[in-house]
Amino acid sequence: MLPEINKLIELQEMDREILELTQDLEQVPRELEALARELEEMAAALAQHEQSLEDLQRQRRETEGEMVALESAIKASRIRLMDIKKDLEYRAMLKEIAFQEDQRDQKETRILEILEEIERRNQEIMALREQLAERQTNFEHQQGEGRVRLAALQERLTKAEEQRQVIRAGVPPMLLKRYEFIRQRHNSTTLAEVQHSVCLGCHMNILPQQYIDLQKGEEIIQCPNCQRLLYWVGEADEEEAAEPKPGRRAAKS
Repeated sequence: MLPEINKLIELQEMDREILELTQDLEQVPRELEALARELEEMAAALAQHEQSLEDLQRQRRETEGEMVALESAIKASRIRLMDIKKDLEYRAMLKEIAFQEDQRDQKETRILEILEEIERRNQEIMALREQLAERQTNFEHQQGEGRVRLAALQERLTKAEEQRQVIRAGVPPMLLKRYEFIRQRHNSTTLAEVQHSVCLGCHMNILPQQYIDLQKGEEIIQCPNCQRLLYWVGEADEEEAAEPKPGRRAAKS
């Protein structure tokens, strides 16, 4: 194998490592942002529950006030009832008192319903506060771990980029330019191994003469199909790849 190809294989491995490190560096903030959004959503849900509780308490106060007013009205009607002499007016007042008492009873029932709803809402708020506190603690823990992880990833990335520059310096400029061009086309996979005349980059056969020339290791050869730079590691690797795996039967022809 040509020394230049060896250098390019090293460069490709380094480029892959840099890509993975860059993706990991981008992933950490995304994970923290997702946790932060969960916290915001939970805090918003808690605020809604608390607002709903305030509304219920306001309704309770208003309904209690209305019930007190009805009690006063009933009391006043009963006093007036004692002064009525005419039978028709007396019956009309009795109906009015009955109506007021029915209204008062409805208010009392509504107050009991509101109190039950307040109790349920209080329990929900307590549960949400506990969950929010747990999530907040977890978020702060994840933030701390994230900062440590980011620092470690950044350090590894810096070293990898420095090492990449060293490797690049050992590659002829024209070959490096060709490498970068192919890398842009094939998403960082620039070189491909060949086994049994098959390019493992595109899984297509190369020409027989190209395979012979590749085995000689005297010139740089590109795949006629995907244009990747090709390399051949030797017969031992091809034989190993062709052997059936232990515990598996060879396919019948």
